[in-house]
Amino acid sequence: MIMEWNKTKTIFILAFLILDIFLAIEFYKLQYKTDYEIMKEATIEEKLAVENITYKKKLPEVEGKSFYITAKSKEFTLEELPKNQTLVLSSSSNSFRSINMEFDNPLPIPETNLENRINQILKDHILYGDKYQYWYTDGVSENIICIQRYGGRNIFQSKDDHIGMVIFQVEKNQIVGYEQSLLEDIKEVEEKESAVPALKAIEALYNKNFLTANSEVKNIQYGYYTHIPLTNQQILAPTWHIIVETDTKETKDFYVNALEGDVLQSTQ
Repeated sequence: MIMEWNKTKTIFILAFLILDIFLAIEFYKLQYKTDYEIMKEATIEEKLAVENITYKKKLPEVEGKSFYITAKSKEFTLEELPKNQTLVLSSSSNSFRSINMEFDNPLPIPETNLENRINQILKDHILYGDKYQYWYTDGVSENIICIQRYGGRNIFQSKDDHIGMVIFQVEKNQIVGYEQSLLEDIKEVEEKESAVPALKAIEALYNKNFLTANSEVKNIQYGYYTHIPLTNQQILAPTWHIIVETDTKETKDFYVNALEGDVLQSTQ
């Protein structure tokens, strides 16, 4: 009888020991899951939402691979300048990387359909005008900024240090002249990689504290950009151009390298 009881006691002890081990394992799993969920970082969408930073839900995408491009600044010659226009000379040279022209007969500013009409004026009156496209109208000077494109993408740049741009000079609702620069011999660098998504570019701005609470990403475009324009040879990176409006209605331009994710703050 004593042996039977000892055997039964041993069985109970083993059973409770197994139960304790099982409960300990389950408790550890539950604790690990809780700790993991606490430590798990919020997504960029969640972070932006918390600070009321808004952006268009339908962000642009880049098809195919991205690549750097190289180009040379064109030297304009006196022989190729358009007729019915007068060159405003800034030097005695016979070639120029930037030309400043005046129309003999100023062109009226289109009252409607401005973008399409300006694009037509480019083709009709500007050397290599089909390489440019209307970009924006300067809110202070009212000058009209047109930007050079490559492969259907803008070559982003500052109007104060431009390398491929037409700036129409406006006076009394008339285009009286323009300043022009042009990139030529554009070549694609062979090494090609996938671009970071547009949302990753926005995240790069957020991580660098360039996006403040209650700001709005007004526009984001993919193109090419160099933040250090050179005298002649240019190297341009595939770039996301991001326009941000702060909670004080201030507009800021940012550029994010679409391959490396580096942030370049524009002073445009």
